[in-house]
Amino acid sequence: MDYGILVINKPAGYTSHDVIAVLRGITGIRKMGHTGTLDPNVTGVLPVCYGKATRLIEYMDTASKTYEAGIRFGLATVTQDVWGEPDDDVVLSGEVPSSFDEVAAALDSFRGTIEQVPPAYSAVFVNGRRAYDIARSGGKPVLEPRKVTVYSIELLEYDPETKEGHIRVCCSRGTYVRTICHDLGLKLGCGACMSSLVRTEACGFKLEDALDLEEARTMTSEQVLALARPVEDALGQMQRMDIEEDAAALFLNGMTIFITSDGHAQNEPTAVYCGGKLLGIAKLTEDGLRPVKVFS
Repeated sequence: MDYGILVINKPAGYTSHDVIAVLRGITGIRKMGHTGTLDPNVTGVLPVCYGKATRLIEYMDTASKTYEAGIRFGLATVTQDVWGEPDDDVVLSGEVPSSFDEVAAALDSFRGTIEQVPPAYSAVFVNGRRAYDIARSGGKPVLEPRKVTVYSIELLEYDPETKEGHIRVCCSRGTYVRTICHDLGLKLGCGACMSSLVRTEACGFKLEDALDLEEARTMTSEQVLALARPVEDALGQMQRMDIEEDAAALFLNGMTIFITSDGHAQNEPTAVYCGGKLLGIAKLTEDGLRPVKVFS
């Protein structure tokens, strides 16, 4: 397959770009890109597109993602995770919760559309500079709250003796799970930070179906590419429209197709198919189906 998606289980200690470098070395393919950057300490699902599948990255990355995170209570850090220095600006006014139910009740308030202030140590731009660059140089970046959506959030485990908890979160793009952990600690008054993070699902791909990067190192290029997933598998959350062959010919030439909406949402990305084959991405407007990115 000269294009497709390699679903990798990224190990700790690697940047997302490191994963690309390893796969390029194995396959010899230069045109590669990943969706949804994972920090070096974070593990889990990293979809890597190659060949013309890279054209779909911007659309794949809008899908929801699922994570499992460890939380350490009784500690607040400047990076909002256990790898950062203690945050002296956070005043801890309460004791670590004594019960599972107390933590679960507080966690419920993070479900739905919420406002979240990105962490100081993040890649968000502030006046043309990355927030983490300002923070690392001793400054305090001023970050505005933004709306994110937490589709589901669940407390899986909590042990008041070890002060450790474990949550599962399904959320929209741009949600910082470590900020949820931090804000949960503020809500409880005891402070908290993220102690581990695994992405268990992204773009419809699950962790159990991902290829371990170290295993990939032992395989040939042909063996690795044989595990590639078709691009159609990544667009399950996008609305779909099927068109006839005569309309497909026009679509592939970049022409707007005059077609009724038939219940499809307008001005939303739409995966366009003909005979089960993905043709590209379009937007349905008042004038018809307008190609945005022709794929086939």
